[in-house]
Amino acid sequence: MKIEDARAVVTGGASGLGAAVARHLSERGGRVVILDVQEGPGRAAAAALGADAAFIRCDVTS
Repeated sequence: MKIEDARAVVTGGASGLGAAVARHLSERGGRVVILDVQEGPGRAAAAALGADAAFIRCDVTS
């Protein structure tokens, strides 16, 4: 699967497995949007990935 220039939405991307997936995609040239209920860690995770990442606070449980 070609990841470079792909766009991905990663739920739970502020920590754990979601953060690892977001990092993996970003390191391979993908653009990532992290969705998470944890605003502080989510913003930090997106900032660590650089300009091709963004964070949106989102609760997918309801």
